[in-house]
Amino acid sequence: MKGRAIVREWIGYMALGTVGLAGCSHPGPPAAAPPPSAMAPSAASETAPAPSPAVAAVPEVHVNQDCLILQDDLDGVRGMSVPGGQMLPSGGESDPVVCHLESKLTSNHVQSTVVHGTVQRSVVVVQQQQYLLQNQFAQPVVFVVEHAVPQGWVINSVPPPTAMLGETAIFKVVVQPGQFARLHVAEQHQIPLAPPAGE
Repeated sequence: MKGRAIVREWIGYMALGTVGLAGCSHPGPPAAAPPPSAMAPSAASETAPAPSPAVAAVPEVHVNQDCLILQDDLDGVRGMSVPGGQMLPSGGESDPVVCHLESKLTSNHVQSTVVHGTVQRSVVVVQQQQYLLQNQFAQPVVFVVEHAVPQGWVINSVPPPTAMLGETAIFKVVVQPGQFARLHVAEQHQIPLAPPAGE
């Protein structure tokens, strides 16, 4: 009988201890934080940001002012071949879906300027053309338009060329997969007019 009372008392203490532990909201004494060197590698990798992957170079498609797709090198980068492009005897390719000219216009006007107190007139000839460039690849591409500028002419476009290589204006346009972009290129030439007789 006495043994049962002791067992009953012992079970009561155990139940009280369990309830006390479960119902207690006090966290107990603060635990010391482990030193950084003691952290597991997996825990460190979960909190540290993942390194950004290296950005791959964007392929280039080179075209000239006639929308001929070129395969030459420009600054050490070779132009891409276009799937379905028709090879031409010149070594380039033609594909009007990838590149074609939407418009090609020529206009002129007379311009007067005062130089050292005298009026000088000239005819300004403006040539404009608009490229339509379409990306049929599965990744973004840079269209590199190599627009040959005739001697005595200057580019008058907004935005201006990315670079000038000799007499060639270089325009670069990034186009996303399945998208298209328009590039407007304007060039002008100034022809001085002789002053009227008697001036």
